[in-house]
Amino acid sequence: MLIEHSKLIGLPVFELENQSKVAEISDFFIDTGEKKIEAAICKIGGIFHKTKFISAKEIIDVSKSAIVIQTDDSLVVPEEMIRLAKKFKTRAKIVGERVFSKNGNYLGVVNDYVIESGSLCILRIYVRKFLDERIIHSSAILKIEQHKITVKDDFEMVKPELAPMSAKTELA
Repeated sequence: MLIEHSKLIGLPVFELENQSKVAEISDFFIDTGEKKIEAAICKIGGIFHKTKFISAKEIIDVSKSAIVIQTDDSLVVPEEMIRLAKKFKTRAKIVGERVFSKNGNYLGVVNDYVIESGSLCILRIYVRKFLDERIIHSSAILKIEQHKITVKDDFEMVKPELAPMSAKTELA
């Protein structure tokens, strides 16, 4: 199933063992080389929430209504995932990152992206520049960095209204 990032933020995280809500999704770590979700960032509690991480390996299911993990032991404090904790503040967040072609042309800012729920891979990003919105397939992405995404010079950008109906109906 294809799901937009914007629809995942705020989703509850349920654990199978006790069939209860244990957290809420606040963002994701992206493996910039593989272009896929590496871990989920969650908040637990209300106003004075705690931040915890869930490794992508611990995620059993992702749907448009919830994310499911086996047990609440899958939620770990940032200090237990040392590598991710170190890059927490400097990670590429995808949404809000500026997009440039390889030759340096500014294409816009990412306002959303789509993942495939089974593999957690990014399939495409939505880029907006003023009133112009484009869809860029992940195969055109060359490099993802903090504050910058570089894409191929000779890729075909698709305007959302020109996308085939099958692509729009696949989205959750």
